[in-house]
Amino acid sequence: MKIAYVTMQFPVASETFAAVELRALRRLGAEVTVLTYRAPPPRAAEMLAERGLADLRVDQGSAGSVLQGLLLAVLKPADAGYLLAMIIRHCWRRPMHLAKALALAPRSLVLLQRIAALRPEVVHLFWGHYPSLLGLLVQRRLPATALSQFLGAYDLEERFAPSARLAQRVRLLLTHAKANLPAIAGLGVDPEQVRISYRGVEVPDPLPGPAKQPGLMVIAERLVPQKRSADALRVFATLRRALPEARLRVLGAGPELQPLKDLAAELELGSSVSFLGHVPHDQALGHLAEAQVLLTMSQSPSERLPNALKEAMLRRCVCLSARSPGIEELIEDGVTGLLVEAGDNEAAARRLASLLADAPAADQMADRAQACVAERFNVDRLMADRLAQWAALRRSGAAEGSG
Repeated sequence: MKIAYVTMQFPVASETFAAVELRALRRLGAEVTVLTYRAPPPRAAEMLAERGLADLRVDQGSAGSVLQGLLLAVLKPADAGYLLAMIIRHCWRRPMHLAKALALAPRSLVLLQRIAALRPEVVHLFWGHYPSLLGLLVQRRLPATALSQFLGAYDLEERFAPSARLAQRVRLLLTHAKANLPAIAGLGVDPEQVRISYRGVEVPDPLPGPAKQPGLMVIAERLVPQKRSADALRVFATLRRALPEARLRVLGAGPELQPLKDLAAELELGSSVSFLGHVPHDQALGHLAEAQVLLTMSQSPSERLPNALKEAMLRRCVCLSARSPGIEELIEDGVTGLLVEAGDNEAAARRLASLLADAPAADQMADRAQACVAERFNVDRLMADRLAQWAALRRSGAAEGSG
C-alpha cells in the first residue's frame, strides 16, 4: 500500500512514536512518504539515521515551498479561493489561528500538488490540526484518495476549527485513547464513528529479561515545565530515606535541565543522581532495561498513555505515574503499575517504597506490566490493524464511486 503521511515537522526529537509507526508500516510492506509543513529541524539527517529511517522519503517545507505555493494560488485560483474561504469562515474569531492558517495555506497547495503527483492510495494526517487544511483540499480535489485523520490530545487542545470541520466529514477518524472521545464529541462528531488506535511500541522477540540493577530508577522525558520532572526528583529524594542505596538517571534535555540540577544540589542528592541529557532512543531503551523503576509525575494536559511508560513496562520497570487523562487504559493501579495524584510526592514515595520492600510483589507487577504492553501495544499488530482499516476505507470508497 502506498501511503502519504502528513505531519507538521519530521523528525522531531520528542516524537519517537512517529518513527516507531513508520518503521512498522515499512516492515509490513507499505511504501511511505512523509510530507511536512515545516522545514527540517537541526540534526534531521542524524535523527533519521538514529531511528532507522535514513532512506525514508521526506518532502520538507521550506521558504522556496512557500513561494511555490503563492505561485500555485495564482495558477489554481479555485483551490486557493476555496481554501481561503474555509480559513476565513472558520478562523475569523481566533486571530492566532487565522494568522497561522493563512501562513500555512501556500504549503497546503504545494502538498496537494505533491499528493496528486505521488498518487498514494492513502493520505493520513498524522496530526489532525493544521494539516486538516490539506485534508479539506484532498477531499475536494482528490475524492478517490482514501483519507484518514488522527486526533490526539494536542489536536483536541488546539481546537482548530477546520480540524473539527474535517472530522465531521472524514470517513476514518482515529484517536489514541478512549479518554479523548468526550472532546471529539464536542466537535460535533459521533463518538461511535471514531476508531481507537493506540500508539504502539516495538516488541522484541524474545521479550526483555528480568536482569535489573536493584535500586536504579530513571526519569525519561522532555525536561519542560509541564512534565513536572521536579516532582519526580522530589519523590526520589523522599524515597532515599527508606532506600539510601537508590540511584537515579535523568534522561532528557530541555529548559528545566539546569533547574533540576540546582534542585538536586538543594536536596543534597550528590552522586546518587546522574543527568545524561539527550540520549538516542536505542540507548534510552538500554537504560530502561537496567532500571528497576520509571518515575513520571507529568501534569501535561496533552499527556495520553506515554510511549515512555510503555517502553519501560515492556522492559519490566515498575512504573510510578501521576494520574493523567486515560492513563488507566495503560496502567491498572496496583496491578501493572502505581498511579498517584499529581503533586502528592510524599504519598508517591511511600507507595513505591512499600512495593520495593516486597521483592516478589514488585517482580509480579513488572511481569504483568510487560505482558500487558506486549499484548495490547505491539506496534506491528496495531499497524497491521491500521492497514486493514485503510484497505476497508479504499474498498468502501470504490464501492461508493461505482454506485
